Amino acid sequence: MTTADRPDPELPRDPDRSGTGAPDGSGTDIDAEFARLTQDLGFSMDDTPLTVEDVLADPEDTEPAIAVIATSVAAATALAGAIRLGREARTDGTDIPAGSRVLDTDTGAIAAGPLQEQDAHALATITSTALQRNGLVLFWRRGDRMTATRYRNGERGDDVSPALVLGAVSDTVEELLLGAVTLADLGEGIDPATISRTQALQWIASGRKRR
Repeated sequence: MTTADRPDPELPRDPDRSGTGAPDGSGTDIDAEFARLTQDLGFSMDDTPLTVEDVLADPEDTEPAIAVIATSVAAATALAGAIRLGREARTDGTDIPAGSRVLDTDTGAIAAGPLQEQDAHALATITSTALQRNGLVLFWRRGDRMTATRYRNGERGDDVSPALVLGAVSDTVEELLLGAVTLADLGEGIDPATISRTQALQWIASGRKRR
C-alpha cells in the first residue's frame, strides 16, 4: 500500500457527544468542543457555556463611547439642516449614524451621539462636507482614550491634543466628554436624519439671516 492509498486515521470519538458533528458536515463542532474543554474552568455567564467567539470578542466593542463635533454654526437648526444636505452631497454612501443629534451651546452648535469611533468619523465627514471650508473638530472618547481630530471640506485632517482645543469650545463639550453631563441632560436635540430636504434648506436660510 502506498502513502496515497493509506486510509486516514479515524478521529477519536467523544462518548458524550451526539455524533452528529458540526452543522457544516465537517464532523467537528468547535463550540461544543470548546465548551467541553472549559466546562470546569468557570468561563461561563448565567450558566451559559461560552463559545469561541465570546472569548475572541473585543470587550471595547460594547464599551460606552461619546462623540462631539464642535462647529462655529450659530444655531442647531442650521447645523442639522447642513448635515442633512451633507449626506446627499456624499457619493460614497456615508450615512448619518443612528443616535446622532444636534444641540445648541454658547459657542456654536454641536453634533453629538453615543457613537463608536467609525461612526463618529462618518458623522464628522458628513458634517465637514456640508460646512465645506469651515473647519470643525471631532472629539471622541471611550474609556480612558480621548482624541481630537480636525476636519475640513469633507476631509480628515490632523489629530491634535484635546487639551489644546477644548479651551476654544463650550464647556458643555468637555462636560459631555468627561461624563459630567449626559446627552439626555441637554434635551432631545435634533436628529438630522429625520428632517426633510425642504426643511433643511429653510433652516439653513434662517441661520444665515440671523447672522
